[in-house]
Amino acid sequence: MLPQTEIEEIYSDNDILVVNKPSGIPTAPLTGDGDEFCLVNIVRKKHPQIMIPRGNLEREGGLIHRLDTPTSGLVLFALNQAAYDNLIKEQKRDGIIKQYRAVFTHRTNDLPDGFPPFPYPDILSGNTIISSYFRLFGPRGAAVRPALNAGAKRCSGQKYSTQIEMESENSVICTLSRGFRHQIRCHMAWAGYPLKGDVLYGGTESEDFGLTAVGISFTSPSTGSYLTLTL
Repeated sequence: MLPQTEIEEIYSDNDILVVNKPSGIPTAPLTGDGDEFCLVNIVRKKHPQIMIPRGNLEREGGLIHRLDTPTSGLVLFALNQAAYDNLIKEQKRDGIIKQYRAVFTHRTNDLPDGFPPFPYPDILSGNTIISSYFRLFGPRGAAVRPALNAGAKRCSGQKYSTQIEMESENSVICTLSRGFRHQIRCHMAWAGYPLKGDVLYGGTESEDFGLTAVGISFTSPSTGSYLTLTL
C-alpha cells in the first residue's frame, strides 16, 4: 500500500490538474506495478481521471512532464485525451515554458569529471543562456554531461538551452521550454554553481535540495487563453 502523502493542488479545471510535488517522490512509476510509490500513483487515488488519457506509457496516464525525484514543484496533468493531445503537441513545439528556482551555496572551479571548459560568461554577471547537447555519463547513464557537438558518444543529438536570471545572492531563476534529464543541475554545475544538496554534480550535502519548479505557462485546453501558474 502507498504511504499516505498529502499533495498540494495548485490549479484544476475540467481539462487539467497542476500539483506541487514534494522533494523525494519520483514523478512516475518505473514499472507497471500499481502500488509503486510515485506522484502519479498518489494523485490517481484522489483523481482517478488522470489515468484516462493514453500516451506512450499507459502507466503515466495524463502526465505531461516529469521532475527529477529530488526536485520539487509544479507538475501538470491532463484529465482527458483531447487535453493531453493538445498539451503534448504544444510541448513538442516548445510552447510550454517552465521556470525553476535554483539555489546554490558556493562558486567552484573544480568541476566533476567529464565536463568541458565552460564557454559562457559568469552567470552572476547578468542574464545568461547556457546551451549544450547532453551525453549520458557514468554507470547506466546515472548522470549527464554537457557536450559541445552532436557527435559526442552517447549524445542526445539535440541542443537544449537554459536561460538564467539572477534572483538573489545565492539563487537564480532558470527558464526553459525544452528539457533534458538533469538539464538545470548539469548546466549549473558546468557554470561552477552546483545546486545545494546535489552531491551527484558537486553540490554540498544538505537535507534540502536546491531546485524547485516555480512556474509553468501554456495554452489552456479549456479556454485557449495563455495560462501562467506559479508557486
